[in-house]
Amino acid sequence: MRAEYPATKIFTIPTGWATFNLFQMNIDSLLLDQIEIFGPSQSSIFTDQKGHQGDIVKKTGGLVWLNSIYNVDLSTNTYETDFNTDLHDIANDINNNHNAEYKN
Repeated sequence: MRAEYPATKIFTIPTGWATFNLFQMNIDSLLLDQIEIFGPSQSSIFTDQKGHQGDIVKKTGGLVWLNSIYNVDLSTNTYETDFNTDLHDIANDINNNHNAEYKN
């Protein structure tokens, strides 16, 4: 696409990594919250077998968007996520590890 549209800036927002990172942190017992793999939205990674995301994933993904689109500094942002796990830090790591060619 870049060759076809050289004047167009193409970027991606890596919200999907929120699911992978939180899932792995749950497996490694690194989350500071009691989170299940499947269950109610308030306390799970997934709400069903289809892969619908629970609140912890949605809120982390929202923080990724907030930083990616509006350049909000997540290290100083005071949005209360209602989780003990530092979702701001996880979202910040996701954005920092994202390929620079695809950042806004």
